[in-house]
Amino acid sequence: MLFDLRPKESRRELFDREEEYQELKRLVDSGLWVAVVGKRMTGKTSLLKTFANENRGIYVNLLGARSIGDLVRKLAAESGFKLDEVGLDLKFIQVKWSRVLEDIFSHVKDKVVALDEVQEVSSYYFLKVLKSVWDKYRGIKIVFSGSYVGILRRLLEPKPASPLYGRKPAKLVLKPFSREVSKKFLESGFRESCRVRVRNEEIEEAVERLNGYVGWLTYYGNFRCIRRLSHDEALKETLSEGSKIILEELNNFLKGRRRELYVKTLRTVSNGARWSEVKKTLNANSKVVKIVLETLCSAMIVEEKEGYYWVEDPIIKEAIRRIK
Repeated sequence: MLFDLRPKESRRELFDREEEYQELKRLVDSGLWVAVVGKRMTGKTSLLKTFANENRGIYVNLLGARSIGDLVRKLAAESGFKLDEVGLDLKFIQVKWSRVLEDIFSHVKDKVVALDEVQEVSSYYFLKVLKSVWDKYRGIKIVFSGSYVGILRRLLEPKPASPLYGRKPAKLVLKPFSREVSKKFLESGFRESCRVRVRNEEIEEAVERLNGYVGWLTYYGNFRCIRRLSHDEALKETLSEGSKIILEELNNFLKGRRRELYVKTLRTVSNGARWSEVKKTLNANSKVVKIVLETLCSAMIVEEKEGYYWVEDPIIKEAIRRIK
């Protein structure tokens, strides 16, 4: 069902992503590892889960995994690999974890492994394991996804000192739906599961307000069809519930960073601002401003063109308004 809030798991449910699916399959079948990148709520998880399910694969959600040990536990659970098979005390050091991770990859060397939300696993040992896996197990097929920060950036832009230098994965970018596709998505969802009358002007406003983000369009459709809210209530609830999700993500993103600087920057650029305005607001030197803005752009929170910065996602804008 299109308006089901859970990620899609089959091509039948995957709306208007056949071209991206086929390109992902082509890249993987060519022997390449692939990173699926895109803004929040563009359907990365649905594409990964569907691809894994349709290709004898293993899907692993690494949300909240911050160490190689966390990654080992999650991958082991999904692949059926028992940690006691290698006689491990779960408090072993990271170097030992890297050996266990390689052991697990050796057990799934003929499968597609889809690692979602990989951005928080920042261990250097993980990159070393990937290099070893790349060299030893030519049949293993790995697809990564997540926000373009942390380990994902190290995968896509490996420096000469990186274990993955010269082995960076191909990149597949998921973009928000166009206005026309957004409208077709809502119309298809309403035909599929909705018994309430939905006027064309309501669909047009939802498309305008939610700006092509399939995740937020799905929330709106769910509120209309499943929970039977009015058009105005559904839009209001989508903004409210969505901003709670994004607010939690923003707070996680800001951990370990200079929170005040980032929050000031987000508020300044929310509706658009030039570099000079950001610098003036932060009252910081150019190097600091550059780092903050580049980090926000890399995380796909902020857009940039010719020195002008803005936030495109309407739900992120609402979350920024609520952040403290």
